Amino acid sequence: MLDWCIKSKKEIDAGYILPLPPLSKEEEEVVEKLSDEFRELSKHRSASQTSQNTEILKEFFKSYCKRSNIYIDEEQEKYLLEYLKANTFGLCGLEFLLNDDTIEEIGIIGVEKPVQVYKVGIGWQSTNLLFRNEEGVVDLINKIGRSLGRRITYQTPRLNATFPDGSRLHASIPPISNVEMTIRKFKKMPISIGDLIKFKTYSADAIAFLSAVFQSDFNVIIAGNTASGKTSTLNALFSFVPLNERILIIEETPEINIPHPHLIKMLSNADLHIDMQALVHDSLRMRPDRVIVGEVRTAEEVKSLIETILSGQARGSYATFHAQSAEEVIKRMVSLGILQMDLSAIDFIIIQRRITCYDRQTRRHWEERKGIEIVEVVGEKPDLISLFSYDPHTDTMKNTIERSQKLDEIATSFSLSREKMMEEIQWRAELFSSMAHEKMAFEDSIRKIQKQLFNLDVEKVTQSSPTAKRRKTSHEIHEIETQR
Repeated sequence: MLDWCIKSKKEIDAGYILPLPPLSKEEEEVVEKLSDEFRELSKHRSASQTSQNTEILKEFFKSYCKRSNIYIDEEQEKYLLEYLKANTFGLCGLEFLLNDDTIEEIGIIGVEKPVQVYKVGIGWQSTNLLFRNEEGVVDLINKIGRSLGRRITYQTPRLNATFPDGSRLHASIPPISNVEMTIRKFKKMPISIGDLIKFKTYSADAIAFLSAVFQSDFNVIIAGNTASGKTSTLNALFSFVPLNERILIIEETPEINIPHPHLIKMLSNADLHIDMQALVHDSLRMRPDRVIVGEVRTAEEVKSLIETILSGQARGSYATFHAQSAEEVIKRMVSLGILQMDLSAIDFIIIQRRITCYDRQTRRHWEERKGIEIVEVVGEKPDLISLFSYDPHTDTMKNTIERSQKLDEIATSFSLSREKMMEEIQWRAELFSSMAHEKMAFEDSIRKIQKQLFNLDVEKVTQSSPTAKRRKTSHEIHEIETQR
């Protein structure tokens, strides 16, 4: 019997159905026997001869059927081969979920329980994929972990790792848990400015104001609850930073995905005892135009971030932080040892949250990511001035930008009067709103913004970028999704 199986719709009420039929008992026996024989064969041949070679596996399968007098039709051959690939050098069905760009998260929550997926715009759904025993899940975790140089055992029952593409893996086994694994997938196609407006995460005028903030010399914190999209929003807002600037990114896991060619990424490494604090200190010697700290959590990291901001080494410093409101950001940072007067070095706090929505008529509930407020930080207390706030009753953002004290600083950096700056923000709101209606891909969005705001030619600026090939792939993915 295989360690994993796919159930039929009659057997399980699943919202997500994998593109493989359930196997009969006889078919399972064939797949299991062939998998064992093929693995044994692989031991006596070079890796290039057998490893992940579909054609060799296909011939091996046909040969087995012939010598065993087993007749199968074309359709049966097709799905049995898919099972063989998944069981032999695949991921026991998880590869189908990993290849689906509409899935953000994958969760194994125990044995004989449906694997769960978090789908964009829908939320959590059960699949018809199950794992039958603990050993099968442990083997799968180690199969994934092997390529990342990690292993889980009953002596070290926790595993955290990052895939080369930025996806994150967490797993635990007894005595920590009943066996679980979570994969948070890295977005291949970053969220664009148009997406933030189209999905009503932010209003067009809020985005227009933030475009002026990011173009100017300000320090910004984006805070919110877990999986609220803080990093995705920060990534999108960097569309408003000229591509010819030097950017330094400090992260624990690689999540920021921006197209700037003069880009330096530094990752903390627990195994080497190199933490975020050490990397933030290193940034003081690197003369960046902008510094992004992926997420600050500990007292030491927050102190290092504030030290970076106070040193004035960059045109702007940016970070993500866990908090539910601007007031909570201030209180938490004070509790972590930051002086209130030093917190005035933060110019703006953006709060974004993952909220639950419910339709009483259809009895359907789902989750959305919403920008809750954009707050200006002024004075030594410091005082918090709300410039944009979300109204759940109208599902809109209330604009009170006229209260802004820093708008004069923004206007000065643009060499405009306050009134003319307001006109510029209005023009930008109309521009970004039109981009949202055009359903513009991330790369096209970047291209248009850089041209319209800075008169920069993206192709010329990024022609030497090492990430150009990856971005092209992202664009192709977008085109496929558009055609669907």
